[in-house]
Amino acid sequence: MRWYQKVLVIIAILGLFALFVFFGLRIDTVHVEGTKIYSEKEIKESVFTRKFSDNELFFWIYNKFFGIEKLPFVEDIDVTYNSRNEVTLHVYDKTISGCIRYMGQYVYFDKDGTVLQSMTEKKEGVPVVTGIRFGTFTIGKPFNVKDDSLFSTIMNLSQLISHYKVDIDRIHIESKKILLYTSDITVSLGKKELYDDEISALSSILGDYKDKNFSGTINMENFERGDQVILKQTPDVKKKNEKK
Repeated sequence: MRWYQKVLVIIAILGLFALFVFFGLRIDTVHVEGTKIYSEKEIKESVFTRKFSDNELFFWIYNKFFGIEKLPFVEDIDVTYNSRNEVTLHVYDKTISGCIRYMGQYVYFDKDGTVLQSMTEKKEGVPVVTGIRFGTFTIGKPFNVKDDSLFSTIMNLSQLISHYKVDIDRIHIESKKILLYTSDITVSLGKKELYDDEISALSSILGDYKDKNFSGTINMENFERGDQVILKQTPDVKKKNEKK
C-alpha cells in the first residue's frame, strides 16, 4: 500500500471516529433526581450550557477538569452514565433556612446565615424573616446583623422548621419575641434560646388545623414538652366551624 493510500485510510478512520464522537455519543436522555427547589428543565439548562456539553465525551471532560455548572441553590450534582446516550443527574439541594425582603427582592440564606442568592421569585416553603435589622450583605458571605445572638436563634429555628417540615410562611421578631405566621394562624413562641419541643409539637398538629381552615392563635410562650397545643380560634371562624 502506497503512502497516500495509508494517509487516506487514516483520514477515513479519523473521520469515522469524529462522526462517532459527535453523533454516536450525543446525550439523548437525561434523568433528574433529588432536587425539590428547581424543575427538571432548570437543572438541564444549567448543566448543559457549555459548547458541545450535550456530547458524552465533552460532558465527561468538562466535569472532570472544570466541574459541573450549578445553580445558586444546588450544593452538588452527581452524574451517573446509564448508557452511551443516557445520564442521570442526582441533585443535592442547599439547605435554605429562610429569606428576607430587600428592595423588591427575596434574599435567601442558608443554615449558617450565608447569603445564597437574591431574586424576585419567592420559593415555596421558605419562610420570610421580618422584624430583624440586617446590615449590608454580599452573595456568598454571612449576613451582617446587629444582634448576632438573635440571628443565631433564628437560624436554629429555621433548621427546626425545615427538619420537621412545618409549613411556616413568616418568622417575625417583635421585642425579641418570636411569632410564626402560617395561613390564618399565628403562633407565639415567646423569647427562648431553643424551640425544639415547640416545633416538634407543632409539626404533629398544625397541618390538621390548616386542613380544616381554622383561624386563630396558638400561645406557646410557656410551652413544655408534653403540653397540648391549643388553638384559640377567632370568634367569627369559630362560629362557622360549629355550624358545619
